[in-house]
Amino acid sequence: MAGRTSTSTGVMVTIVTLAITTVGFFVAFAVFYGKYSDRGRLLQQAQTDAADIVKPEERNRDDIQSLVAEAKKDGNKSLVGYLVGSQGAIMERVTGARSDRLSSLATKLGNVQGADSANLLTLVANRDSELAALRSQLAQADAARAAALKDLENEVGRVGGIEQRHQETVNALTAEVQQYRAEIETYRLGTDQYKQNLDARLGQTTNSAAEERKRLQDQLTSVSNESAILKGQLQTLRADKANETLAGSPEVSLVDGTVIGIGSGQAFIGIGSRQKVSLGMTFTVYADATALRPDAEGNYPRGKATLEVISVDDNSSTCRITSEVRGNPVVRGDVIANAIYDPTKVYKFVVFGNFDADRDGLPTAQERQTIAANIASWGGSVTDEIAGDTDFLVLGERPILPPNPSSDAPLPVVEEFIRRRRDVERYDALYAQARSTNLPVINENRLYTLTGTTPAAARR
Repeated sequence: MAGRTSTSTGVMVTIVTLAITTVGFFVAFAVFYGKYSDRGRLLQQAQTDAADIVKPEERNRDDIQSLVAEAKKDGNKSLVGYLVGSQGAIMERVTGARSDRLSSLATKLGNVQGADSANLLTLVANRDSELAALRSQLAQADAARAAALKDLENEVGRVGGIEQRHQETVNALTAEVQQYRAEIETYRLGTDQYKQNLDARLGQTTNSAAEERKRLQDQLTSVSNESAILKGQLQTLRADKANETLAGSPEVSLVDGTVIGIGSGQAFIGIGSRQKVSLGMTFTVYADATALRPDAEGNYPRGKATLEVISVDDNSSTCRITSEVRGNPVVRGDVIANAIYDPTKVYKFVVFGNFDADRDGLPTAQERQTIAANIASWGGSVTDEIAGDTDFLVLGERPILPPNPSSDAPLPVVEEFIRRRRDVERYDALYAQARSTNLPVINENRLYTLTGTTPAAARR
């Protein structure tokens, strides 16, 4: 009995021990299994996290291994830490902000031409090339600007010189204009004074004319009374001299001699040196003395021929026939006349106007001297004013009066206008005076007709 008890106790102890051991193993297995499961989950999570950083298939790439080696050299940094630091440094160099990312860089480079297809170094190189080109263009522009400034400076100098010369010209013209104005003003004052003097003289002349008119009226009354007396005496004389006729030769006939012979192109006249005939003197030939009478308008008839003295004797002269009317030749017995020839008298002429003595078709005031010289060479006398002993007024063409000059016209133009206006006024005054005094008025052609002269330019 005692033996079974000891064995049973041992078995029980063994069983208990085994049970306890089994329980212990179970508990340890449970504990270790839970830790294994946790470690598996952690390992899987770590592998997942590592895969987010670097893929297993990427671990053996050379560039990854190179980056890992560089990370260890740089303070034993992790690959991610090294890459983050490198990216921050790169961004700081590129954009200036370590916090920028590639997306920020792309956004900032969005406005740069070619940034979507070229790398930054290429972009920088291109930009450097553009900057170099721009600097070259800027240098050229600066050079062109400097040249333009130099040209502008030269042009400003040239324009300044032109303006200075222009101003000098304007100043000179202004001074000249002021001088002209002063002269014109002086002339105007003189003209006004002259006009006042003329008005005063006109007043005096008017008063004198009124007094002279009254005197002449009184004289006319006296003469009328005397005329009445003389008429009675004339009637008595006519009764006593009924068979007598008193007739005189009119002076207008101007017969100076006769043709006493005809030769070959020559004529011989009955007056010579004793009658004051000189070489070169000319005569007009008429059939008789009556042919010299003027018509109702005072025009003298044209002669049948003209003679020029070429040889002078005591009482006769030889003449060359300078012109002759066809069909009406010079014959013996014809009379000759020269308006200014008189053995006992010197005829006085007043000559004024524009003449065409040279027969060029352009009458001028200067050719008046030629007419005056011809009259003087013929033995006549030329005076400036009509007087009581004046025999003829020879008028050329009336001077032409130009338009009135403007207020700013040059002084020579004003003086020429005033001179011509005076010539016109004198022409009209001479004509009016001659008509009022019944003085014979002849033109240039009538003078040639009366004197038997043919202008050299008009000869055929």
